[in-house]
Amino acid sequence: MKRLLSLALLAVLPLTVHAKAKDELSKLAGTYKGETRAKDETRAQSQDGTYAIRHHTMTLDLGKDGTATLTQSPDGTSEITSFAHWTIQGDTLKLNFDPVDQQPTPTSMTFRYDHKTLTPLVYNHDLWRTIPPPPLKFQKQHDVNGRY
Repeated sequence: MKRLLSLALLAVLPLTVHAKAKDELSKLAGTYKGETRAKDETRAQSQDGTYAIRHHTMTLDLGKDGTATLTQSPDGTSEITSFAHWTIQGDTLKLNFDPVDQQPTPTSMTFRYDHKTLTPLVYNHDLWRTIPPPPLKFQKQHDVNGRY
């Protein structure tokens, strides 16, 4: 009887760990966005487009299934979109980029999660030469079907 109970516990334990991980992914899923304005730029100038071309932006879309889409504009003029898979451990979110054909796969990117904000910790310094990427603020949650 003890042996049967032990086997039952061993069978159920991985399911609870998996359910907890799925729940964690579900809570963080959604869209996060950040932008860095030009030096001395006011919000009004930003809204009327005076400095719009110099904005450095980053948008991260986290899917409930562990997939991610990252769009970066480190120079304020061009955008780079990458696809990845994400995991969370404690307050650290890690993006592992998907390989694309015969191009080298970018190194992983790491963020710290705190109060619905993702702050980049490890990122491509060659891409973000002049300023670090901005912190990303939570924008919107996905619905039950993974849509906005």
